[in-house]
Parts: sequence; structure tokens; C-alpha cells
Amino acid sequence: MQSLMRSSSALANPLLGQTMRYRVVAAPTPAPTATRQVTTMAKKKGVRIIVTMECTEARGEGATPSRYTTQKNRRNHPERLELQKYNPNLRRYTLHREIK
Repeated sequence: MQSLMRSSSALANPLLGQTMRYRVVAAPTPAPTATRQVTTMAKKKGVRIIVTMECTEARGEGATPSRYTTQKNRRNHPERLELQKYNPNLRRYTLHREIK
């Protein structure tokens, strides 16, 4: 125990009139088998992706095309998505297709 002790000192508190003794002891060394490394695998991409849909009729008329963003499931709908959505520039429902 004496080999682990670095120093021994006494503190005197003038207000209480008592003496406190303390020892500083070296920190224990960790065992070589205690460390363990864990390797994590990379996450897979999710099945759902965010796609942008653009109006197909507005380009032919020279108007500003409207765009919407939505999600689609890659497994259930591998082809491009086509939906009827409202175009506020043309003020009617038009066909919107997925763009890249």
C-alpha cells in the first residue's frame, strides 16, 4: 500500500480548528482484456424516397409548371409516378410526372 501512495498531507481548517488528512493514490491500470472494440455496419438506404413531380401540360402552353414533392416506395413503384394534381398557374387539375 505504501508503494501506491504518492503523498500524504494534512489540511488545517482555521475556522473549525480540525485537521483533515488525505492521501493521493495512483489510479488503477485497466486490465488488457477489459477493452473491447465494436465495429458497426453502415446503414442501408430506406425503401421510401422523396421525389419531385412536375406538371406536363404547362410546358406546352408556355406557362410556369407547378412542382410538388412527395414520397414513394421504391419496391412497390419502381416506375415513374404519375398523379393528377392541382396546378395553381393554370387553375385546373393536370397530370404531374416524377422528374429526376
